[in-house]
Amino acid sequence: MINFTSTHENYTGDLMELVRAFHVRTDKDFSLHLDFAVEGDRMSVSLELDGEIQKKYSYSYTIIYGDDMERKRLEKRYLKEAIYATIVDYTGVELPYGCLTGIRPTKLYRELGDRARDMFENEFSVSRSKVDLVEKIVKIQEPVRNDGDGYDVFVFIPFCPTRCTYCSFVSVPIDKQKKLIEPYVECLLKEIEFIKDVVKEKNLKIRTVYVGGGTPTSIPIELLDKILASLEWFKPFEFTVEAGRPDTINLDILTMLKSHGVSRISINPQTFNDKTLALIGRKHTTALVEEVYEMAKNMFSVNMDLIACLPGESLDDFKHSVDKAIELDPDNITVHTLYLKKGSALKVGGYQSSDNDSSEKMVDYACSELMKAGYEPYYMYRQKYTSANLENVGYAKPKTLCVYNVDIMEEDTSILAMGAAAISKKWSKDLNLIERNANYKEPLEYIKHFDTVLEKQRKFWLE
Repeated sequence: MINFTSTHENYTGDLMELVRAFHVRTDKDFSLHLDFAVEGDRMSVSLELDGEIQKKYSYSYTIIYGDDMERKRLEKRYLKEAIYATIVDYTGVELPYGCLTGIRPTKLYRELGDRARDMFENEFSVSRSKVDLVEKIVKIQEPVRNDGDGYDVFVFIPFCPTRCTYCSFVSVPIDKQKKLIEPYVECLLKEIEFIKDVVKEKNLKIRTVYVGGGTPTSIPIELLDKILASLEWFKPFEFTVEAGRPDTINLDILTMLKSHGVSRISINPQTFNDKTLALIGRKHTTALVEEVYEMAKNMFSVNMDLIACLPGESLDDFKHSVDKAIELDPDNITVHTLYLKKGSALKVGGYQSSDNDSSEKMVDYACSELMKAGYEPYYMYRQKYTSANLENVGYAKPKTLCVYNVDIMEEDTSILAMGAAAISKKWSKDLNLIERNANYKEPLEYIKHFDTVLEKQRKFWLE
């Protein structure tokens, strides 16, 4: 355990993300105290380490900034570099992403321009294989990047057949909240109509529509039909519905989705091991995944999600899932690394995910085998509590990637978001800044305060 303290508490939370990444990789117990000072264009950092030995580390950086926001960003960057160098020197442990803790490494890589590779390797200490992956994704994304004028539409349907044990999202088991579904859909349809007025008034160009969850296909088919009929109006070139759970999909559902112009769906096995599916609360079998996919594969571009480091799974178990997904041959396969946030049943139960060595081998195997099979990595994101401090990557066959996934991760597209827990984003290309407007998180609160939801949307988009 590392006991980290700092004389500058306003940065402690951000810096602890880096320190926490070492907790599961070293069994050394030690204390680390940080102090720093800035004089002119020089930043001096000192770290006092107290463990098996006592040692003081000192670092100096040149810091040149234009405004207070840039100053804070540079200070945090250099503090992370100093902390990382100190802990690596004492423990001998290195992290695959070095001192980077951000969610979007591809966005940072692009912003750094010609300096990116050198800074990632030599300043941030990112491993060469991860730099190669980031660089490849940035290049693959280029043909579909937003020119600054396009907008995306996001609609959230927060109901699921059951709650998976790793889930911490705002999603409600449908059998416990049936009475909320109809009033929720009524409000959602009104919000969609309001957003249509915004699009007309401001003459916005819509790139994509993405209906996420939860599991949108878990609600009654006639209600989902109404939602999709309303969304057809936006005429996106990409229309995605997260079907996700194969136990919510049948031919009637697929036919209805197709009738509204839906072009992409997900059918997510998470694993192709039935024992694991039962353990994580998924009420379907691997055979059902194959059956549903067989129905859908000629109707839609299909994504399949897999999760590395699920409870009880060995490296061979995960390899089986990757191999099976490749055999089925969907257009997209997304490989997530298990992360456990507060509120998930696994986190509450004290589950510890696979050891770091196994986690890295799982992710590396997926990357290698998918690229051999003709899939290209096209988007990436990282999360605070991910196993082994690794990443989530979407892989796609050439020219089949999901544009919405690129837009949301690279944060270069304004998003008109609707439904409980939805967050609208207004992106300023000139300033590279994002304004946000968040709806109420819980479905009941969204319904009860719907007038406020619409008023906030009106102020956000029209004033």
